[in-house]
Amino acid sequence: MKHRLWPSLFVCMLLAFGMVLPANAQYFSKMRVMEKNFCDTIPIEFRRGRIFIPVEVEGRTHQFVFDTGCSVGLMFTDRAVSLKKKFGFTLAGDAAGLVHLTGVKCIPEMHIGHVTVRNYRVVLAPSRSMVNFEYDCQQIVGCIGSDFASKCRAVKIDTEKGIMVITDRQGVFDDEEGFRFSFKEDVRVPYLKVSTRPDKTRWCLLDTGFPGFLDVRRQDITEADTLDTAMGSVTAGVYGKTDEERLMMLRLDSIRIGDCVFRQVTTNCQAANDFVLGSLILKYGSMVIDYNTHQMIFQPYHYDNGVMVANTFSDFVMMPREERNLYVTLVWSKSRCYDLGVRLGDRLTRIDGIDVSGNPCAYWNLEPGDHVLTFTNTEGEIKEIPFNK
Repeated sequence: MKHRLWPSLFVCMLLAFGMVLPANAQYFSKMRVMEKNFCDTIPIEFRRGRIFIPVEVEGRTHQFVFDTGCSVGLMFTDRAVSLKKKFGFTLAGDAAGLVHLTGVKCIPEMHIGHVTVRNYRVVLAPSRSMVNFEYDCQQIVGCIGSDFASKCRAVKIDTEKGIMVITDRQGVFDDEEGFRFSFKEDVRVPYLKVSTRPDKTRWCLLDTGFPGFLDVRRQDITEADTLDTAMGSVTAGVYGKTDEERLMMLRLDSIRIGDCVFRQVTTNCQAANDFVLGSLILKYGSMVIDYNTHQMIFQPYHYDNGVMVANTFSDFVMMPREERNLYVTLVWSKSRCYDLGVRLGDRLTRIDGIDVSGNPCAYWNLEPGDHVLTFTNTEGEIKEIPFNK
C-alpha cells in the first residue's frame, strides 16, 4: 500500500509549487484550431479494430490512432516528431485502470487534412509499455484524442467509405438520417446510454481505441448465456495490464442504444473500470459525434429488425513481457487451442517454423491465412497449433 501513497504525496507537493497541470483546463485551452468555418474530409483506414488517420508534422505524414477514449493526445515515441519541452505534469490513466504521474509535452503544429492544429498537448507513454510494442510494429506514433473532435465540434466516421468528416460548422449533420441519441462528456470523452436488458440502462464510454465491440462489468449483466470461462488478463494499457482474474465470455441476445438494436453480441465480462463500447460498432455503420448538439447519429450499413453483430473472440490473448517475447495471458477453456494444450504463461517461440523470439512484430504483422504457431511452456514442452488469422 505504501507505494500507492507516494504518487499522491508527490502530486500534492507539485501542486503547492504550481507544477501540476489541471488537465481539464490546461490541455484544451492551449490547443488552437487555426481554420474557421471549415468542413473537411480526411481519408482513414479501419483495420484490426482501430481508426488510423494521417497527420502531417514538419512536412512528414505519420499514422495516428483516432481514439475517443483518450481525452488528450498520446505519443508512443518522442523520436518521430519534434516536441516542445515539458509544460508540467498530470495524472494519466490507461485502459487497465493504472494511473501514473507523467510529463506533458506539445506538438507545436500539425495538419489533419486541411486543418491546422497548434500547441497540441500530448502525454508520453513509457518507452517499454505494452501498447508501444504493438504500435511500433505498425509504425503508429501516437493517438489523437477526443479533445480534437471536441475542438472541431463535430465529426463523422464512415469506415465503409474510408473517410472522416470534421467540421466546426453548426447544422452540417442536421439532415442526416439514422438513429439519434444523446451523449454526455466527461473531460471531453463521450458517454452514451446503453441498455443490456429492458430495465437496465447505463452510461457507456464510446472508445474507438478499444478494438472490440463491448466490454461489460459484472454488475451490468444478470441474464446472458455463458459461452466460456478462463483465468487470465485481456486488457493492456500504456502502464501495464489488468491483474489475472476469472473471466466470462457472454452472449447477449441483444443490446439497445436509443432505438437501435444490436443482436447476438459476444462480450467479455470482467471487473472493469468502465462499461465500454468499442470501435467494432463502426464495422456495422457510420457514426456522427456532434458536440454542438451533444447528439450522436448511427447509420447502419444493413438493418433488418436490428443490426446482426454475431462477433467472435480469438481462442487466446497474448501480451509482451521481458525481452519483447509474447506470452499467453488468457486462453478460453472450451477453445480448440486449449484442447491442443495451450495454457496461461506459454511463450510464442515460432511461426511457421521460424524463430520469433524477441520479435512480437512477426505475430502482429502476420498476413491473413493459415499458419502454425509454436508455443513453449516453462518445462520446455512444445506445442504446435494450427492458426488462421
